[in-house]
Amino acid sequence: MAKIPEYKDDFFEGEPGLLGVFDYEYEEIVGFYKKLRWAQFIFIPPAWLTSICCTPCFLNQNIEWDTRSRHLALTVDGIKFVHARRPTLCGLSFTDKGKEAKTVPYDKITDCDVQEPAGTACCCFIENVLHKVTVDTASSGMSKDGIEKHELEIIGLKHPHEFKQAVWSIKRGELPKGALLSELPKQQQMAQMLPEKASADLTTPLLTDIRDELRKMNSLMAAKYGAAV
Repeated sequence: MAKIPEYKDDFFEGEPGLLGVFDYEYEEIVGFYKKLRWAQFIFIPPAWLTSICCTPCFLNQNIEWDTRSRHLALTVDGIKFVHARRPTLCGLSFTDKGKEAKTVPYDKITDCDVQEPAGTACCCFIENVLHKVTVDTASSGMSKDGIEKHELEIIGLKHPHEFKQAVWSIKRGELPKGALLSELPKQQQMAQMLPEKASADLTTPLLTDIRDELRKMNSLMAAKYGAAV
C-alpha cells in the first residue's frame, strides 16, 4: 500500500490542501555536487578563468543555497515543487534569485518513475549516489535537439519509491497512508474519473457506427450476390 513517510521539511506548513511532504537528502546532495563541481573546475581549464571573479571562493556556498531551497509536496491539486528565493554568486542581496514554483496536476501525468543511481558522474571516480524521479505529461518527450525532456526532474529525494507510489495512488483517486487529509475533495475524485468516463462516452458511439456500417455491407453483399444467382 502506498504511504507518505514522516518528514521534517516545514516549508509547506499551512499550505491549503496539503497531503504530504517529501524530504530531500540535503547532506548527500550537497556532498555529491561539491565533489562534482570541484572536479569540473579542476579538470576543465577554461573554468579557471572564473577565478578572476572569485567564483571558486563561493562555489560551496552556492551549492548549499541552491540545494537547501528546494522543496516538494503532494497537494490535492498535484505535485508541487518549489525552488525558494535564495542567494547566488557572492551572496549579496542584489544577486538573489526569486522563488520558482510549479504544480503538475495528477490528471496530466502520463508517467512517474525512479531512476536508480549508477556509474560515475565525472572522471570515473565520482560515484552517482542520487536517485532521480522523472514526471512526464503529454508535453514531455524529445526536444528539437534530441534531448529527452521531462515535466519534472527531482534529484535526491529521501524516499523516491514511496513518492512514486503515492503519486500513482492519488492519480487512481486513492489516498496513500499517512496523508494529512482523510479523503480527497469530491472535485478531485471526479477529475480522476473523467478520463475513464470520456473514454466510455467515445467508445459507445464508435461501436454503434461500426455495427451500422457492417449491417449496410451485409445488405449490399446479399443484394448483389442474390441477384447474380
